[in-house]
Amino acid sequence: MEILLPSMAINDQMFLFKTLVFPKPSSRNLTPTKPQFSRSPKPPPHVQLSRGKTIPDKQNSLQFDDLHRNWHLKRTLFEKLKHKDSDPVRILEEDGDWSKELFWAVIGFLNQTSRSNQVLQVFDEWSSRDETRVTVFNYERIVRLLVDEGLVEAAVLALKDMNNIQGMKPLQPLQPSANIYCSIIQGFVEKGRFQEALFHLKMMEDNEMKPHTSVYNGLIKSYAKNGLYDDMAKCLKRMESNRSCPDQSTYNLLIREFSLAGLIKRMERTYRIVISKRMDLEGSTMVAMLEAYAEFGNLEKMEKVYRAVLRLKPRVCLNDDLIRKVAAVYVENHMFSKLDDMGIKLYARTCNTKLVWCLRMLSHACLLSRTGMLSITREMDYRKVQWSVTVANTMLFAYAKMKDLKRFKAVILEMVARNVRPDIVTCGILYDADGFGFGFGFDKLDYWRKMGFFGDVVELRTDPLVIVAFGKGDFLKIVEEVDDTKSRNLSYEHLIDLVKRHHQQCI
Repeated sequence: MEILLPSMAINDQMFLFKTLVFPKPSSRNLTPTKPQFSRSPKPPPHVQLSRGKTIPDKQNSLQFDDLHRNWHLKRTLFEKLKHKDSDPVRILEEDGDWSKELFWAVIGFLNQTSRSNQVLQVFDEWSSRDETRVTVFNYERIVRLLVDEGLVEAAVLALKDMNNIQGMKPLQPLQPSANIYCSIIQGFVEKGRFQEALFHLKMMEDNEMKPHTSVYNGLIKSYAKNGLYDDMAKCLKRMESNRSCPDQSTYNLLIREFSLAGLIKRMERTYRIVISKRMDLEGSTMVAMLEAYAEFGNLEKMEKVYRAVLRLKPRVCLNDDLIRKVAAVYVENHMFSKLDDMGIKLYARTCNTKLVWCLRMLSHACLLSRTGMLSITREMDYRKVQWSVTVANTMLFAYAKMKDLKRFKAVILEMVARNVRPDIVTCGILYDADGFGFGFGFDKLDYWRKMGFFGDVVELRTDPLVIVAFGKGDFLKIVEEVDDTKSRNLSYEHLIDLVKRHHQQCI
């Protein structure tokens, strides 16, 4: 028999499929497969197997009819609700009543169509028709839905309704659950409305409810986001006074937030508490501590945490910016060999990245080791790694510092041969190299001019760690002083002329 349903859009079909609850397929007793020519006895035509019981065909047809009727009711109901001016409360009054399944389907429809502000009114009307529907579970579900949609005020109204219902003596007295309070507190915290959140937290305490640790953690996160670090400490004390012992996640959260804020002393104080309580430090917490020490240039403590991070299992991947911060501390303390170690360990973890070869080449360049730089280029060729402008500029910086004109020109030739396009840092190195007799008359620079490079818009593609190690040079400093370059994009040729004129005016 073919079932004809009203026409519907694809979105309506998807929504009906999600909201319609299909009965679970019946489990059947499976028997081993019998030989090909043996016949298994057939059940009588008026019965079928389902969970080891016989169910008449008539009962199956009734279940199918109920399914069809339920589908049709939902389809008709959603057609009414689709209109902009439709009032779900009025539709409920016209229909007389809805089943539990139909009611939650309507709630889901209102939620998906951005009409969650009507949910509480519909729930009040629906629950008023049967006292057994006034349950803590239903209120929890409504409150959670309202909070998720950002309607915290409506959720508070639902909480007040529960308190008012207590005086009406329903079948069983209602006591708002801890989950309802926690959802409302979380909603206020996400909006940064701390007074309302603390007010409902006080209500939980007065009702002798023990808030979950996640409630306090949410408050701590929100305090940190708004820079209220003293309130973070107060929240921790309040947690302890309410016999909600801070757990490992709370202390790790505090360390991370103090680290991000640069509050080293508070971070270390909380760290000592974690050690004294024999709790574990999470990987993200150790990474936050590493970044804090690197930011403040504390070499000794940074190295200690860095070694601990490398020993973590499972491995924690450090982002490139943090690796640069750690490397910059080594550069500032003239511990250039550490850069090569970092590059080797990073290669073992991430294989072939540009930052790996930047660190390794920079290590030998800062040491002004010709042999070391040559060995890195040979290893790159062996591993079939293409040169980047960062690697080329690193060598140019080193040879310019050594005033080794021969190798300086050799790097330029290699850049042309390997099709490595220079950037603004390269121009700065070449401009500053006039001091030891290089000059812009070199024929390979003419090659770049013929290739149209000097007509391109200025780019900065060199890793910033190279600038940290060797400095900006006169050219880049003049570029920063010239305001004209900030307001419009210049080509390399115009920028070089601009720097030359600025330099002549200063003389």
